[in-house]
Amino acid sequence: MRTEKSKRVAPEYDPERMSNIVVAIVMASLCLGLIIWYAIRTHVKEVDTSRRVENAMAEDAVDDMLLFDNTRVGDIDVSDLTVAEAKAKVTEHLDKIFDTPFMLCVAQDKKVQTSLRELSAYWVNPEAIEEAAHLRDGRDVVASYTLDKDIELSGLDIPLEISLDKEAAMNWLQLNCSIYDIEMTGSELVTEGGITKVKLGRVGQTLNLSEAAAWLMNGGYDFVNNGESVFNLPLEALYPASVPEGYEDYPGINELVTAAEAEAAAAAEEAVTE
Repeated sequence: MRTEKSKRVAPEYDPERMSNIVVAIVMASLCLGLIIWYAIRTHVKEVDTSRRVENAMAEDAVDDMLLFDNTRVGDIDVSDLTVAEAKAKVTEHLDKIFDTPFMLCVAQDKKVQTSLRELSAYWVNPEAIEEAAHLRDGRDVVASYTLDKDIELSGLDIPLEISLDKEAAMNWLQLNCSIYDIEMTGSELVTEGGITKVKLGRVGQTLNLSEAAAWLMNGGYDFVNNGESVFNLPLEALYPASVPEGYEDYPGINELVTAAEAEAAAAAEEAVTE
């Protein structure tokens, strides 16, 4: 008996139906992408916000921590103050010091008024107060009690470190102090009244900017805090050669130089006695 094989008839292609399917897939992909983007964005915001809150709470907790009795920052008593109160007390003291005017002695014995504030002074180590407040951390009751008693007897000295922005200080010194520098001039061979002699050059005087800024960085705070008023800056003398340039082989030049130097020394001595 002959049997006939069944035949599958392929469905007819429907362009409109396929187009709807593609649109649905694209829309579903866009919705899924938006959901994922929103979830990530929301999560990041929540993490950042929580960190800010935790940090703010931590800072508040440190500010409220009490310092030990008999505690000083430099020579400022901050005993039994909170960290925030101690910082405020030190800052108030520094504001007075930084704004106190004093004089700088520069070339030609000129005096230039300034202040540590103008020279860009700043407090280097305010965090040292927080570190002192954390000394009890990790100690048991007995160890904390012993530490309290030791500090009560011997005191706790927190260093007060003050510095300047060196580049800013040098710029200020150059603008306001270097203008009084004396330029060095060379010696000359001149003829006066038919007599040839040597006219000695002028000794120069210049401010060493880098060294001056370093001196002020290291000693400016103590200088003002001790109530002193005139700070002598480091000056360099620039001596010209006594023999005029180009006349090294001139007949009798050494005798002429010796005579000129003797005359200059006598004039200087006379000026002192007057």
